[in-house]
Amino acid sequence: MSNNVATDSDSKEAQALHIEASQPTAQSELAIQYTAHEKSLSFWETLGIYWRATLWILYGQLVVFGYGIDGIIAGYLLAIPRFRQDYGNSYVVNGTTAYIIPASWQSLYSGVSQLTSILGALATGMLADKFGRKPTNILFCIISIGGVAAQFWSNGHIGILTVGKAINGFSIGAWLVIGPLYASEVAPLKLRGWLTSITNIIQFSGVLLFTGIIYAIGSRDASEAYLIPFACQWIVPALVLLTIFFWPESPVWLYRVGKHEEAKKALKKIHGSNGTIDTEAIFAQIQETIAHENAVNEIQKSSGYAECFKGTDRRRTLICMFVYGCQYLSGIIFVLGYQSYYYQLIGYSAKKSFLLGMLNNACQFVANILSWFLISYLGRRPLIVWGQLICAISLFVIGGATIPGTQSAYLVAVSFMFVWGFVYQLTLGTVAWSVVAELASFRLKSRTQGLANLVLCIIQWTIGFVFPYMFNPDAGNLGGKVGFVFGATTLVGFVGVYFMLPESKNRTLRELDELFERKISARHFAKTKTLVEDQTEQTKMEGA
Repeated sequence: MSNNVATDSDSKEAQALHIEASQPTAQSELAIQYTAHEKSLSFWETLGIYWRATLWILYGQLVVFGYGIDGIIAGYLLAIPRFRQDYGNSYVVNGTTAYIIPASWQSLYSGVSQLTSILGALATGMLADKFGRKPTNILFCIISIGGVAAQFWSNGHIGILTVGKAINGFSIGAWLVIGPLYASEVAPLKLRGWLTSITNIIQFSGVLLFTGIIYAIGSRDASEAYLIPFACQWIVPALVLLTIFFWPESPVWLYRVGKHEEAKKALKKIHGSNGTIDTEAIFAQIQETIAHENAVNEIQKSSGYAECFKGTDRRRTLICMFVYGCQYLSGIIFVLGYQSYYYQLIGYSAKKSFLLGMLNNACQFVANILSWFLISYLGRRPLIVWGQLICAISLFVIGGATIPGTQSAYLVAVSFMFVWGFVYQLTLGTVAWSVVAELASFRLKSRTQGLANLVLCIIQWTIGFVFPYMFNPDAGNLGGKVGFVFGATTLVGFVGVYFMLPESKNRTLRELDELFERKISARHFAKTKTLVEDQTEQTKMEGA
């Protein structure tokens, strides 16, 4: 047995569990054998076998589409001249009358959905555990449709518009939990990283559709220039409400609440009648993982949020919260949300600013797709760590290029906004969803993801509220010099993930449980051998 199996830092409880784990039952033997089978498959072999589960997971992730639109809608609406005219106040610039949304309303409108997202994320952690993933999804789709209706029929009243965005925010917070949560519970091992990170491409599809529509009609002198973008937010919740009754409930949740037969039925519905998929073995994997976590924590049924900060789960929760927090500390509100408005402030026409924004978003979309392959080959840790460093450097360049105030210097700033967008979506923007979905324990998965979203929403709201006061011409007027601010916060993120973030590539949840119990350093996760691996090797030798 490897010397890495037992270390001085192991607790007595963990050592006892390791000894118990070395004497496998028939159930654990089945789970170990199927884990070895999953690890032996390539990415494409796994996709070919588990295609049906992949489609169900993609369906569950659809709701994240709305988050993509909500995250940029405030900044892009400001770039629509007719929206500023209908909802804003007149503002005289060099004797010429223009229209602008006051910074106070910008802050409130931009940040209000992030504030209600906090409540939505926390409520989802409890509702999804009590009632299931499916009923919770239905509830928040209904809430979203009502919130978007208030925005659509606000008729020039920015207060009503803001209330509608606040209502929709409850659903935004919920969807950021439900989609990745379901994916992490259902995805096979070799597809887990891709299917959890695909959260980002789906939300970014919302961004791309929204910016494409704004490019096509945003410069029109008619209310449809902003009403049609509002209506885009209805697409997915309406589609989901019409079709969700066919969606199988999470077998992990069904097992945890004691509905074992229903969990087996859900597995069969998810995977179909494919003879190469042993649903009994997958059921054994779920049993073993939950039994192990219950044994460690002496908890059998339910877990509150306080449990996320006890024992080994505290470290897992803090990592997830920090990684999600890094997303908005990296300057996404500026480079993604306010880019078209910024392009206009430095001299580009409305039409050209929309075009630049759409091109930047298209580059980011490509980076999203490329990340699917990198996450399977390079892993999670190197992408996030070094991606944060490159993004920090890019932001400092953007800030520095803004100082001269010349068109050539602005061109450098715009170029590095494209660099930042590509690198961000290739790394943290996509991979963060995988990390948070993978690192949380089974029994606390919905709660941990809820807390990570809580941090994301708090930081998103804080930055969304403060940013207009820093950026806007009638307030701080920093413009592109906000790159210095976000460059510094991104550098903090780089240092944090370097020391905190472990590698979860090709690790089962049982293996991750063991590595956290043994308090393995984040930098050594990838090369540390686990008892599960030893048992798998022993099983192979006995079979030979």
